[in-house]
Amino acid sequence: MLLENNPYPQDVRVRSEAQSLVAAGHSVEVIAPRLKGQPAKESVDGVVVRRYRATGATGRGLAALLLEYSVAMVALHAGAIRALARGATVLHIHNPPDTLFLAGGIYRLAGRRVVFDHHDLSPELVAVKFGRPALVASARISERLTFSVATHVLAANESHAAIAMTRGHKQPTEVTVVRNGPPASWTRLPLSIRPGRLSPVRLAYVGAIAQQDGVEALADILVLLRDRTPSVAALLTVIGDGDGRPGLEAALRRLGVADAVTLTGWVEGHRVPQLLQDADVCVDPAPGTVLNEHSTMIKLAEYLALGKPVVAFDLLETRRTVADAAMLVAVGDTGAFADRIAKLAETPELRLDLARRARARAAELTWEHSETALLRAYAGLGANGATQRNAA
Repeated sequence: MLLENNPYPQDVRVRSEAQSLVAAGHSVEVIAPRLKGQPAKESVDGVVVRRYRATGATGRGLAALLLEYSVAMVALHAGAIRALARGATVLHIHNPPDTLFLAGGIYRLAGRRVVFDHHDLSPELVAVKFGRPALVASARISERLTFSVATHVLAANESHAAIAMTRGHKQPTEVTVVRNGPPASWTRLPLSIRPGRLSPVRLAYVGAIAQQDGVEALADILVLLRDRTPSVAALLTVIGDGDGRPGLEAALRRLGVADAVTLTGWVEGHRVPQLLQDADVCVDPAPGTVLNEHSTMIKLAEYLALGKPVVAFDLLETRRTVADAAMLVAVGDTGAFADRIAKLAETPELRLDLARRARARAAELTWEHSETALLRAYAGLGANGATQRNAA
């Protein structure tokens, strides 16, 4: 498995997939960037992890990103070739970015299988972050090449599956939907619903802090809560990190709500449900871009699994994920977003009803359902593909 966008085991989707494959009897090696304090090589729950030293470049600009990708591509391609020499039968490439097609081509020429794990719509992501037509065009070419070398595509949702079959020209039999989801054990944790009218109401957000995620909008929502419903104080915990954190911190200070917010940074996986259980309402402020309309936010399934009332903008894949188990508001309407939070804070019976709906919906979204689809896709790779004890 080649992973550039996140470290391992911090990437939830990749960790779940790797552990499921190991449990099914496959031998899995992940090559990923190295965080400070992480060893260059270790075994994590049966997964062999080899890490390369990332650039350490800071900044949000294009130059820093290009340097990061350049270093990563050399390290990841070298790791892929070494794994091929050791007998790897499947190359499992994760995006973004869609720049691992050369390694995929080498594996295909060697008669091996290539699985493209389609996390994000890279052209749309480039458009949101940079908006430069030349870069978007380049991203589309890279996406097309990545689809072309893939034996099989793992799509994060139905929207991604449709794109694999249209833009990627894959046959339906070459695409499997493997949704992101928390373990079923989360749905068995005790419900934590505080009674009565809440002030302060405790809010939580988990995930990346990046431009495309719209986390800065939470600063405006806190201000609206303060000004529109002064009887309902709000506290916010942001669990995660990313290149958008400086912008979020600046917005919180500028609007005078920094004291109401705790930013934990990235935390160990076992702490996430603990922190979320302390929340009264969980939020997802992802804005209405083409990227977000067609993206499944794993945070939503995590919120539902813990039985948390959720407020989010009404995006296509968000609606498909939460069904009737959350409060959705018109895209961009931060006033309505704040009003829904206030209503939840003031209405205990509504919080309890949403908690019960969330738990019921989450039963269909746990990782165990996705694991079945993942293993079925690997079983169908063929004799030269996923052999037991030598899968990725």
